[in-house]
Amino acid sequence: MTTPHMLDPNALLKPLNGYIVEDLTNADIATTGAIAASILSDLASPVLKMLSVAGESADDISAEFFPDPDDESTPGTLIFWPTTRTSDISTRDDAFNAEYSLRLAVFLSEREDEEVIYPAGFSMVLKLNENGCELVKNLPPAVFERLEFQMKGSPLPNGFEFLDDSEHITVIPNMRRQFLKAITRAHSVTAKKRSKEFEAVMAHYIWDNTEPEVHFTSVLSTLATLFVAIHHKSKL
Repeated sequence: MTTPHMLDPNALLKPLNGYIVEDLTNADIATTGAIAASILSDLASPVLKMLSVAGESADDISAEFFPDPDDESTPGTLIFWPTTRTSDISTRDDAFNAEYSLRLAVFLSEREDEEVIYPAGFSMVLKLNENGCELVKNLPPAVFERLEFQMKGSPLPNGFEFLDDSEHITVIPNMRRQFLKAITRAHSVTAKKRSKEFEAVMAHYIWDNTEPEVHFTSVLSTLATLFVAIHHKSKL
């Protein structure tokens, strides 16, 4: 997939320089929440362009930032989801309950001790509920092969994996096989819990300035392309 331009994650994060979660005052919490919203607003336009470049007009894709003032370290999430109304009163419910969605968040620097401070960064998640997983299973293998091919030739992104507390499942290499493995496990966990709520599959990546800058755009464009492929499949 060709992206509209290389994004500069360090420039996007620059307004958060100097803010550390453990040192925040109440005024700082309000400020950093507003900064996070602004950063993700700046990111929304290029991501929508990625979706359009991948072949989707984005006319039936919603994008909205949802603040979370109770989370000082990650004060909100930008969500892209198919524009469907499952709730009469809340786009938040629509976004958070969507069968497939792309979620972007900013997290602040955190202090482990006086000597160690973890940098601010971005979290990217492609979340798939049960129907979204079925759509992924029906995608042509060539979709995954093309995306993997575009990432070859340089070191693969570290930590690009499925969120899972008990099993380490990387997204690449063998992307399609890994997606199917994660989906199978989600069904197994859901059945074991005897839960009415499906154990969502989440392809996840965290970027901060310890990671190569190129990986920010390559992973984001990969997740955007997968989102579009799933969106197209849902219309067939």
